[in-house]
Amino acid sequence: MTDRLLPSSWLTAYLAYTAESESPEDYHLWTAVSVIAGALKRQVFFDMGYFLLYPNMYIVLVGPAGRCKKSTAMRIGRDVLKGTPGAKFTADSTTREKLIINLTQAHKDGSSAMTAHSTEFATMLTSSGMDMVVFLTDIFDCPPSWEHDTKSGGKNTIKGPFLNLLGATTPDWISRAMPLDTIGIGLTSRIIFVFHDTPREADPIPKLTPAQQALQQILITDLIAISTLNGRFELAPDADKFHCDWYRGRVGNPNPTGDPRLAGYFERKQTHLLKLSMIVAASKRDGLIIELEDLTDAMKMMEAIEGRMMRVFSGVGKNPIFADKEAVLAAIIAAGKNGLSLGELLSRFNYTLRKDELIEVLETLIMIDAAMMRGPKYVAINVPQLPAEAE
Repeated sequence: MTDRLLPSSWLTAYLAYTAESESPEDYHLWTAVSVIAGALKRQVFFDMGYFLLYPNMYIVLVGPAGRCKKSTAMRIGRDVLKGTPGAKFTADSTTREKLIINLTQAHKDGSSAMTAHSTEFATMLTSSGMDMVVFLTDIFDCPPSWEHDTKSGGKNTIKGPFLNLLGATTPDWISRAMPLDTIGIGLTSRIIFVFHDTPREADPIPKLTPAQQALQQILITDLIAISTLNGRFELAPDADKFHCDWYRGRVGNPNPTGDPRLAGYFERKQTHLLKLSMIVAASKRDGLIIELEDLTDAMKMMEAIEGRMMRVFSGVGKNPIFADKEAVLAAIIAAGKNGLSLGELLSRFNYTLRKDELIEVLETLIMIDAAMMRGPKYVAINVPQLPAEAE
């Protein structure tokens, strides 16, 4: 047992520490989740009978370029995780071959554990094409070992791999660079996508209180304590009943959104839930028991971002104007009751849409009751029923 300095959850304290940052709170919360996962490494697990579940997470922060300070949230978390002994990171931009070598060389005490921080996840994913996608998919489950034949005829063996990943990208990159048939299966079903398009209100130059300044070292000290946890997590009896009831109750309809692009995520939700529950439990106490409150807290965290997860893939599909439709509608909503004329919209979108394409977009918005003509202006309707645009 260790003596912790924080009276409650490490995750809660981390949010207090990052409260002056412009990055959305969810970015900081899920960065904190990644930090704890990186500290726990392969030392703790949940026994699934036929295999062991480890607390590594694949988390990708998604938002418009430069708007929500994705990399800022990631750097704050990296600085905290760097304070724990044995924390190893990949390069921000890496190839599959280099990542394999790094994991192989990271082997210590039966485990090869690393955290990949990629502020340009698109670059990381495309550095080695589908080879990187396949590798990240394979390694997510932390098999006992993973072997790779080199071009020179040798072999690289990763013993006890544990790859924890935190990345950032834009919805535009996802819509333009990820084929439709890769969404919802394989790698993307293993990723927690955290979407935001609006930063928090904050001072241009954040000013940390003395308490917040002191909190960073306290967070590092308690994270070191968390990093010493070792062994098998188990569900408390009431948590086990809750989990079983939830799992059986969703068998007939695991994907409540009906969006096929999220089918893989919801099929794999149990895996994400149990991984996250281990992290939530570790953030509160040393005992390797997942209490009911840990499970329900983890469930609430996932449900809070699932509603926005559809917007990550809003531009992915066979309709070439889908992403433009979202952008035009957002502009009309922002104009409020004054609306925007065709000329104003042409001026605003002349770099991305021809006149005939813009007219097609506007006709579509009218047909689906998202917009209407009021004189010469286009105005939005049914705005309260749209996804949280003003978040």
